[in-house]
Amino acid sequence: MTKPIGIAVVWSQDHVLVGLRAHNTVLAGMSEFPGGKCELDETPRSCAVRECQEETGLVVIPVKQLATVLWKYPHGDVELHFWKCQLAPDLPPLATPASPFRWVTPKEASELAFPPANQSVLQTLLTPHS
Repeated sequence: MTKPIGIAVVWSQDHVLVGLRAHNTVLAGMSEFPGGKCELDETPRSCAVRECQEETGLVVIPVKQLATVLWKYPHGDVELHFWKCQLAPDLPPLATPASPFRWVTPKEASELAFPPANQSVLQTLLTPHS
């Protein structure tokens, strides 16, 4: 069964929010955008916002859907819904996220090791005004 996943690709001042997967999780040690499994009756858009707040402590506003990626991993099939997000208006630019999340430039993001299913979205990061 395919698991729907909501993912927040958060932008602020030409930087994107990136974390590091914990060592006791699937795809351990890889870089990631905030996100996670959708709860029952939760849209991927709402999930991306909720997961971002839970993982980073930052409230975000979804701007547009970037992509939906279906991927088969050895541990299971996923349906990744990537949402371009911005920080809530009451937060300062580059607001400090909870560890292990940090702000990186698109070039820095392109040099990090992300899971294979993230590659198409990473390519959009290198395209100006994506």
